Amino acid sequence: MGFPAEAVNGALKRLRAHPFYRGRLPGAVSGEEEFAAAVPLMTRAEFVAEMGKPGYGAFGGARAVRVNLTPMGSSLVPVFQTSGDLDRMIAAARTHLDACGIGEGDVCAVTFGYHLFVAGLFYQSQMEAHGVACIPLGPGEAERAVEVCNGHGVTVLAGNPSFSLRLVEAGLKPPKVFFAGGEAFTGDAALYARVRAAMPETVLIDAFSLSEFLPVARTFPGGDGVYVFDELVHAEVINPETLDPVPDGERGELVLTHLVKEAQPLVRYRTGDLTVRQTTAPVHGRTVSLPRVVFGRTDEMVKVKGVKIYPSEIRAVLLGIEGLTGKYRIAVESERGRDRLALTLEGSADDDVLETVAERFRRQTLIGADRIEVAPALDDGPVTVDRRGGA
Repeated sequence: MGFPAEAVNGALKRLRAHPFYRGRLPGAVSGEEEFAAAVPLMTRAEFVAEMGKPGYGAFGGARAVRVNLTPMGSSLVPVFQTSGDLDRMIAAARTHLDACGIGEGDVCAVTFGYHLFVAGLFYQSQMEAHGVACIPLGPGEAERAVEVCNGHGVTVLAGNPSFSLRLVEAGLKPPKVFFAGGEAFTGDAALYARVRAAMPETVLIDAFSLSEFLPVARTFPGGDGVYVFDELVHAEVINPETLDPVPDGERGELVLTHLVKEAQPLVRYRTGDLTVRQTTAPVHGRTVSLPRVVFGRTDEMVKVKGVKIYPSEIRAVLLGIEGLTGKYRIAVESERGRDRLALTLEGSADDDVLETVAERFRRQTLIGADRIEVAPALDDGPVTVDRRGGA
């Protein structure tokens, strides 16, 4: 699938009269290149500032029937959904539940939080609308949750992977389908393998959403990565330095546009998340995939050996490696006019672990680390230390 011109132009036409976008949007665009050139990017800071105005500024006036409060920086920002928004979200989710073989007769337990966390209520709503009985457990005591799930024939589980592993260890009968959220899942090979071993026959689903974009993408059976709900959202990936779109397969910052949202519609919204987008053959009608979901943030970029390194993406390199705490520091210096990069890790590790880190680092960043060392403890200084002077 190429650029969804009809859907994007429908959104542009509708939003030209919106108080926030008045005078800022073209009536129509011919394709991705014109869309990027003619439509300004928007940041989370702009969104938070607008919501902080009396009456929620230009985003006030929506006939919201659901209000979630979500932390954004030092603020708790309301996220609104109209009844139409909820209907469209549930319709999109229904296509996914069908793809997973979920329907009437299934029973879902939701162990996500319901307080200041959008996922709990969202999963409950979509299940109930699909004829699935839903038990809103929330997070809590594992033994009691197991008793409830086994006693009421739970076949679908939605929750944090680590907590769900505790439930299986405490005697939970593995569900037919497991929806993961709240922590890296497919991006953490070790955690995913542990869940797969604990639930060998279960359909494992990863998901990506933001509070202000719900849902964005999910694993579809037979696909690669998470597939974008393109009836709701248009996804781009841009170079966070030049702000230009990047080709499929290149890492960059995820930018999202609401296509049909009534309350708080966001256009070319910079998420700050690092990802890769690819176009695939249709998978349950979906063709836009984020094969590695998200693996870092765009803040604190440093250019080393001509390649942009985003320090937060190193977390993905270290996920699931025993002996390492996950804390790290990157130091860059110049030696005889050439960049040298050292990676220091907190914890303990043998040569095999360091070789694994080196290979993951090279695969993630496309350059090699000149030195990788381990320290029992790292102080709370900066994650990146650049000793190249004016470089």
